Amino acid sequence: TTREPHHKIMESQKSTLRNGLLLSATAIVAVVGIARWRRRKGQDDTNSKTVTVHGRVHKATVGSRGLQALSPPIPYISDFLKCLQDPCDPHDNPKGYIPLCIAENKLSVDILAERLMQPGLASAAFADSEVYAYSSFLGLPIAREAVAYFLATRFLHPDRKLSPAQALREVSPSHVALGSGCASLLNYLFYTLGEEGQGCLVPAPYYAAFDNDMGSIAGCKPIPVPMSNMSLGPTTPELEDAYRKGSKTRKVKFLLLTNPNNPLGVVYGPKVMKEAVAWARSKKLHIIMDELYALSTRNGTFQSSIRLLNNDLGNDVHMIWALSKDFGASGFRVGMLYSQNALLMESLANLNLFSGVSHPIQMVTAEMLTDDEWCDNYLEQSRQRLQYSYELCVRKLEEMVVPFIPAAAGIFVYADFSALLPSKTWEGEEQFSRLMMDYAKLVLTPGESQREQRPGYFRICYATVSPEILAIAMERLSRLVVKLRKLHWTDLNETSLQSVLT
Repeated sequence: TTREPHHKIMESQKSTLRNGLLLSATAIVAVVGIARWRRRKGQDDTNSKTVTVHGRVHKATVGSRGLQALSPPIPYISDFLKCLQDPCDPHDNPKGYIPLCIAENKLSVDILAERLMQPGLASAAFADSEVYAYSSFLGLPIAREAVAYFLATRFLHPDRKLSPAQALREVSPSHVALGSGCASLLNYLFYTLGEEGQGCLVPAPYYAAFDNDMGSIAGCKPIPVPMSNMSLGPTTPELEDAYRKGSKTRKVKFLLLTNPNNPLGVVYGPKVMKEAVAWARSKKLHIIMDELYALSTRNGTFQSSIRLLNNDLGNDVHMIWALSKDFGASGFRVGMLYSQNALLMESLANLNLFSGVSHPIQMVTAEMLTDDEWCDNYLEQSRQRLQYSYELCVRKLEEMVVPFIPAAAGIFVYADFSALLPSKTWEGEEQFSRLMMDYAKLVLTPGESQREQRPGYFRICYATVSPEILAIAMERLSRLVVKLRKLHWTDLNETSLQSVLT
């Protein structure tokens, strides 16, 4: 028998192999096709289902986490957005809506804008080739150094004149991280330092979006700490009581302190802060210091946590600050974390890929924060303007005989309208909110959203509008209060309340 040539045998074997692979591939494609069909069928089945979230019916076109994200970060956001569609203008639209529910400082935007529009700043932001390339996601070296300098001179040693070299010896840039706003940094703190389901003690009332900041991704839960004296701050027994009650349902891992306080506008004294830190350390908790309003104080009593602790934060104290409040630049999305926990910083160097600050904005931030003369001037003018609007607001509240907590810092006043509610319930508070919205075209921050214990307290954000518009808002509020004291709630209607807007 004549043997086939070797090359023909090889071709035959290759053909057999190709046919086998083809059959295998066909089988795989069939299996994958069936699997895809089943997945699509499952998706179709899922999509045919509906879910109700916050009173709205949706097709289940997203997963459970997507459904959870439908919950807005603050519950009054829909009223705020409605205000933006028809805003008050003193001359062109005096009967428009006025939102006093969002903590933004718009009183000194002109000073900031003038500085940022200087020709040299554009060069600083875009001339360096470094801004066009990847870098550490903790921030550009020049930006981290600028923040470290700023923290050393404004927070740690505001009473001393430090050279840049001295400042960087006091606050190491390696302990600084920049993120896209403090919400992202808070999220990462809870995510990296805790576990899903763990609890965070927060003196109440507190900033309405904290629940979202700690819960949406990290899955941590707030544990409100009621305070008998809101002006003084939480006591050790109050912290202990909240810790004991919270520990019954979950592990307590954090203590979050906001000083100066939002929404109260008060400044906690050194004794209160030191005792709170000592107590939290005895429980092995991580302590997060929110100092967003540190440079918007009026009486000079505020002391930063890094100063109170002699800059010895250890691995368990973490301080955040941002451009959003003191510099009125919430749209820049620049938050700053100061922590001496090296392992935390290593974690953030990876995670912050998702929430980094753009390099040109980092360069702008560095230029601003190291311009001492400009910062001094800006902060002084900002305090003066805040003081003017604050006095306008509280003077009108005094005329209305509406109690409020005297504020020493921040951009808001916490006022007690409980005597005007139809009933001292959360439903009564909601009725008062709707009355303001419908007839005075005003939106204040309701106490329930801030974990207030008593219905009827509202936060008035007086710096989010010009003094001229604030005066209109307070006059409307005053007219509404007069009507509420004269009329029974059943007599309130469009006719009886029409003079509120005139």
